[in-house]
Amino acid sequence: MRDTVAGWTADRESVRVLRRGIDELRAEIAAQAEDTRRMVDDLRRELAAERAEYNRRIRRGRAQGLLLGLMIGAAGVAITR
Repeated sequence: MRDTVAGWTADRESVRVLRRGIDELRAEIAAQAEDTRRMVDDLRRELAAERAEYNRRIRRGRAQGLLLGLMIGAAGVAITR
């Protein structure tokens, strides 16, 4: 009878240790998931900023090209007259 009770006690302690370990792992997984979420959000913000800068440069280049085209066109008209 004592062996059975000792076995049950050992089993209960094993279950407690395993549950504690599982809880620690769950907490670690949750922390890593939060870190990953934060990193993805940071990357998305950086990508959006880079995309906005790229689009600004494209628009500026188009505007300069249009201005240059107008100047060349005006010079061409002035030369032909």
